[in-house]
Amino acid sequence: MSPRVSTAALKPLAALTRSIVSIPTGSFNEQRVHSALAEFAAERGLTYREDASGNGLIEYRRGRKTRPLVLGAHTDHPGFVVTEVKGRRLALEFRGGVSAAYGRGEPVRIYGADGTTGTARITSISTNLAAARWARRVAGAHATLDAGSQAQVGDLALWDVPECRIRGALVEARQCDDLIGVVSILWTLDMLVREQVDAHVIGLFTRAEEVGLLGAAAVAASGVLPKDGLVVAVECSSAAGGRAEQGGGPVIRVGDIGHIFSPRMSMWMTQVAREMQAADPAFRFQRKLMDGGTTEATAYDLMGYETGAACVALGNYHNMGEDNRIAPETVHLGDIDGLARLFVGMAQRTRRIDEVYEAAQTRWAGIGRDSAARLQAGR
Repeated sequence: MSPRVSTAALKPLAALTRSIVSIPTGSFNEQRVHSALAEFAAERGLTYREDASGNGLIEYRRGRKTRPLVLGAHTDHPGFVVTEVKGRRLALEFRGGVSAAYGRGEPVRIYGADGTTGTARITSISTNLAAARWARRVAGAHATLDAGSQAQVGDLALWDVPECRIRGALVEARQCDDLIGVVSILWTLDMLVREQVDAHVIGLFTRAEEVGLLGAAAVAASGVLPKDGLVVAVECSSAAGGRAEQGGGPVIRVGDIGHIFSPRMSMWMTQVAREMQAADPAFRFQRKLMDGGTTEATAYDLMGYETGAACVALGNYHNMGEDNRIAPETVHLGDIDGLARLFVGMAQRTRRIDEVYEAAQTRWAGIGRDSAARLQAGR
């Protein structure tokens, strides 16, 4: 199945997408998402567990022993946390990266730990210097509660845009990054269970990515992941500037704004995608750098894991829409489905990563010998 498949065929994926991306979340406030992960696993006879840092894991294993494929997505998204309440006046801390050109005058929705909700409007933005991309970014804000609304210190305050609406194959949601990454892993696990695929796949769901890849760094340092695991960071990555095409299929990501990932992983992932495309010409994929930001693959790669990355093309990155207005993020349902199908194909071929790379090395060694002989012969 590819981005060209009918929207009717993607209804179960649309339902899963809506159920996950509608969950309010933020750095250090990911518990609602992780509760949904535990429920998802239980419904499919899988086990959900957490490491000491609260990162979640769901493991699927069937058939003979094989090298595990680890698919990792983060469960937070940029947003505010209430730090002070004085009558109807709120002080807010922002966790994540958004240009300071955004935010003033925007509505936010308050989510209490007890399930209550309210609304407020941003009256002023505080900023700090950004290392790159923007001269300044949002650090915090003050807001005024709307009549009848309440808030407590520790509550989430998220942009008050539609939680999720799906128009045809286009998903418009407040929190695609990276709850769509979560959805793609869950859809992969769902396929594996339904089709009883022989494979070993670990779904990894990390915390606090938006404030410095904290969950990824913690899990990589802890030894929780198998050392022989093939780790893939799964993201929504900005398509701005023509970086990728929405609806063009999943993106095999070779790097990010500051780092290039394992060439062995990139070559193997691309070979798997090509084989899938040869078997089904409707299957589409892209291979891109995607240098709009930093991804968890950098942490895994530099901390000793064989690491690659994959993503879907994202519109309105971190809710930054046109004319400095906050807007829903966007992704394509077909890209999510294609990404999950790519992961299933990879899970069935983990034994071949060495074969693919070594075959390329052998080929080029032969080309080198032949080239030397021809050069020395003068023809």
